[in-house]
Amino acid sequence: MTTPTRILLIDDDAVDRAAVRRALSKSGLAHTLAEASGGEEGLHLAAAETFDCVLLDYRLPGIDTFALLRTLLAAEGQARAVLMLTGEADPDLATRLMRAGALDYLDKAEVTPSGLARAIRYAEARQAFQAELAAARREAEAKSLELDTLNRQKSLLFSIIAHDLRNPFQALLGLSEVLGKAVAARDPASIERRAKGIHEAATQAYALLESLFSWASLQMDTMAVTLTDVDLDAVAAEVVHGVAEAAADKGLKLEASCGGIVVQAQRDMLTTVLRNLVGNAVKFTLPGGTISVSGRRDGDEVEISVTDTGVGMPTGKVDDLFRLDRRTTTNGTAGERGSGLGLLLCRDLVERQGGVLTVTSAIDRGTTFRFRLLTPLVPGQVHADCVPAF
Repeated sequence: MTTPTRILLIDDDAVDRAAVRRALSKSGLAHTLAEASGGEEGLHLAAAETFDCVLLDYRLPGIDTFALLRTLLAAEGQARAVLMLTGEADPDLATRLMRAGALDYLDKAEVTPSGLARAIRYAEARQAFQAELAAARREAEAKSLELDTLNRQKSLLFSIIAHDLRNPFQALLGLSEVLGKAVAARDPASIERRAKGIHEAATQAYALLESLFSWASLQMDTMAVTLTDVDLDAVAAEVVHGVAEAAADKGLKLEASCGGIVVQAQRDMLTTVLRNLVGNAVKFTLPGGTISVSGRRDGDEVEISVTDTGVGMPTGKVDDLFRLDRRTTTNGTAGERGSGLGLLLCRDLVERQGGVLTVTSAIDRGTTFRFRLLTPLVPGQVHADCVPAF
């Protein structure tokens, strides 16, 4: 069954409206017709209903026809065709109306059933083509934006590889050379210092490579996510133990108190997130400061926080932390280097587990990173955001 064409006729002349009505009734075109005797009434009908085609009189009293035409065409969610009706045979006017968006220009004196039906069908086909063209343009723009994002990611990776990864390897080369001389000179103290430096440089390079691999896997969507029940206290304790030596070297106090909370997460991902956030806190906290990992139940969610009493950040820098096109890395309070990739990785890993990573910070007062994960379900329980609406 053919779907009727929904037509809106806007014309102040009752005789002309009747003529259009007769022509449509004899045209064989399946249609419905709504009529308005003025521009304001026409706009009201157009806003209240959906029309496929508008037949608009050029000379309506008390209204700018071009402004009315633009309003009809700009209606959100409406892909309507507009045909102009006029008693004037003016080619220049027709050209101006077509440029303003009208799809055809009909002389009232020459409106016939077949001609009107043909004009409406042509206008509908052209409007459909324009809608498809606009959709294709939007899709192309989205693809272009996606490609631009991928190019920025590639540039970031090359920047990290060229600069941040080169630094620890330069240190490895230099320290190993000095270590060789210290061994030849049989200088135990020098050997110990150089060996420690080599270990630190190798650890930095490995951590960066691990972050690069994990982040690249996320971007290519090759990292599988399987959520299980995870003991938050156990993960926090593991992370704190892993950074204990670095924190002790800077005279920092580490705290972890999650109250026996269990969350739904992928354990490796959660560990990576907390390790990066706590490591970042160690980097930017001055000697004597405190770093804490905590968990707090909130309904069927758990808010996990990593808080430090470090140097903090201004608002502008906080806003740029997770932007690929703006690298915000700075050296730590003891000159520690970083790539800025760790926080991007944390954000993506949290999002893959259904959460959102946020940050609040104030200069000289410290920084807090927060994210939320769901608590495990018990038999018969449904999370609030999963309850169907009736």
